[in-house]
Amino acid sequence: MNNSVDKPKKSILKKVFNVLGVIVIAITVIGLVAHNMWKNSGTNEWVLASDKDGMKIYRLKTPGNVLYKYKVVFEVEARLNDVVSYIASTSTGEDVGAIDVRRIEEVNANPVFYAYDTYKLDMEAFGMVEVIIINQYSQDPETGIVDANVFSAHNREPRSEYRRMVHLSNNWTYKPLPNGRVEITSISEMDMGIPYPIANAALVNVFDEKFNEMKDLLLKNDKYKNNTVKYVKELDEIQNGIENEEFAQN
Repeated sequence: MNNSVDKPKKSILKKVFNVLGVIVIAITVIGLVAHNMWKNSGTNEWVLASDKDGMKIYRLKTPGNVLYKYKVVFEVEARLNDVVSYIASTSTGEDVGAIDVRRIEEVNANPVFYAYDTYKLDMEAFGMVEVIIINQYSQDPETGIVDANVFSAHNREPRSEYRRMVHLSNNWTYKPLPNGRVEITSISEMDMGIPYPIANAALVNVFDEKFNEMKDLLLKNDKYKNNTVKYVKELDEIQNGIENEEFAQN
């Protein structure tokens, strides 16, 4: 009696497991196909993703890469030295949510400044991420444009208990304008170690939030006013210097 009852139950369970197995295989195949299609897609062209309050955010998809590359263009009402100080100073990190910010090494090699910094980011559900970077900047002596680069330096210090960000590349261009403002162009690509569909869906909003935060800090926080950084001159200083040279030659 018991055997006759158990056989139908086992048969039903077997069918259920078979169906579940087919579903899992189908989902896996569909996922792999979708992943490969996405990975191999892309136009290598900047596409406008957001245009709000004077800030434009573009995305670029490269074939072979699952993550977007981002370009942000906007203006800030601030001195050039203050803008460069914002990216070069370790104290900025504390104001924008970084943890355990520390300068490892600073090198002054006129006209180039560079430094190694480390900090941690709390990615909430994805855990704590340790970041080690080298940031450097230099100024064009004629136009006053400052180029700043921030790259991952993940091998700069021994590994710790935290997951470390490996891929990070940010290029900033600070162009001083005659009206006293600064035009900022930021080109960024990074792998934060989270699933790429989540990163691709979220980062436009993250950039919008963080760069608007930067605008507010530069405009309203006295900490970011009247700073002086090495090897950077304001546009009027450069123009006055050129005028003085021309006057001396005449």
